[in-house]
Amino acid sequence: MKKIFFSLFALLFLTNVQAQNKSQLEILDKFIVAHNLGTEAAIIDFIKKTYKPSFLKKIDLKKHIAFYDHIIKEFGPLNNKIYEVVEIKPTKFIINLIKKGESVKNKSIKPTEILMVKIDTDKNQPQYLSRGLGLGALACSIRKKG
Repeated sequence: MKKIFFSLFALLFLTNVQAQNKSQLEILDKFIVAHNLGTEAAIIDFIKKTYKPSFLKKIDLKKHIAFYDHIIKEFGPLNNKIYEVVEIKPTKFIINLIKKGESVKNKSIKPTEILMVKIDTDKNQPQYLSRGLGLGALACSIRKKG
């Protein structure tokens, strides 16, 4: 009986984790589309569709638009494939992206040319970000650790 209970619990946990990871990938896809479109309308649409409604009410939308716009101008269009997965947890997903036209097989891309994306989803509503995306050059992350 204990084995059955444990198996059911493990199955429910894994199913929940997979659903949350699916939500994280959907958010990532929406971000890449908005980023590559590069318009204010695309950024606003991304924010309104992915930010948790209670968080959305509290933010200064213009500051968030400016932040995403800065990243768009800094990195240019992004490859829609993940370059590297850094961390996967039920509510946290950190990945690296590279510029459009670069090969994900190229492992000698400079850290200044790699965009690190941190997606923190809401535990109870995994289709929403609990806060804005964490974005920055991989080089900055390396400097912080060093």
